[in-house]
Amino acid sequence: MPGLIALLLLGVPGTVVPQAPAAAAEEPCLPGDAGFLSMRLRGSIDAEIKWRGPELDCAGMLRPDGRGLRLRFSGPLPGAGELAIVFAAPDLGLGVSAHGVPVNVTLLDEAGERIYATQGDSRCVFDEVEQLALTDLSLPPRSFKVNARGFCTVPALAMDGDGAVLLTRFDFAGRVTYSEADAATPGTAAPFPDLPRAEIQVITVSGSHDFKVWIADTEPSRERGLMFVKSLPAGHGMLFLFEEPQFASFWMKNTYLSLDIVFIGPDGKVVNIAHDTEPLSLRTVESDAPVLGVLELVAGTAAKIGLSIGDRVLHPAFSGHRAGS
Repeated sequence: MPGLIALLLLGVPGTVVPQAPAAAAEEPCLPGDAGFLSMRLRGSIDAEIKWRGPELDCAGMLRPDGRGLRLRFSGPLPGAGELAIVFAAPDLGLGVSAHGVPVNVTLLDEAGERIYATQGDSRCVFDEVEQLALTDLSLPPRSFKVNARGFCTVPALAMDGDGAVLLTRFDFAGRVTYSEADAATPGTAAPFPDLPRAEIQVITVSGSHDFKVWIADTEPSRERGLMFVKSLPAGHGMLFLFEEPQFASFWMKNTYLSLDIVFIGPDGKVVNIAHDTEPLSLRTVESDAPVLGVLELVAGTAAKIGLSIGDRVLHPAFSGHRAGS
């Protein structure tokens, strides 16, 4: 397979290239043979993949550039050797669960000595992806079970000639293991395994909008905020909570993302909004009145959902929150 090996060694710009399929790992994909991959392939490879148990090899880790995750599965291709599939999600951080996550997919067909890749993060999507911490002592520390399902809208194209493979759907449970350095490295998509998480609703003229947020409710977590973070998954943010209402002042020191900073009064109503803040700026951004919370979202989100002064943020910390409202 000299041509294929050369491609693997050189790499292909814009795609994540897997290593050649390896023998089954000593560690199970998941304890109790819970790992699986179901996938429908059409085109140059036409197959119904249903891998589970000993025939399935899986592994996952942080991407080499520190942005997002990479998960690799391999198993037998019916009647034709072995196939490896790599899912690379640049916007999916350590421990993050989310919906609508863009993902790039690469397939390595051992029998046909060919590589197929979607070569883009917007051509396939995780409809839903969930990361759950694993406590099984037979697995390495900082291991997570990853459940995901999704589909691709365009085929993965052959990297060395004609041919294409469309993943009409896929569903899997695999494992990702983070190193100690991964958990502490600035710039990963979600370096907050120590912070509590919550779901909040933001009510605007356009309707109710759900966000998953990390809660910064201690002095150290508020001081750290989103510093050094270089990407956030869609629909995610950080909610700062104070013990008592106060005038709040923020800056963008060591913050690489442009943000919308939403200042929230004790009743959950929006006091004022700083749109599209300047990354790394030392200029202060202040509340117009005492606030009990501050919500940071990716720049442009406030305008997208039509957020205005007086709109409501629903979370139990705010006295204006009522269950079912």
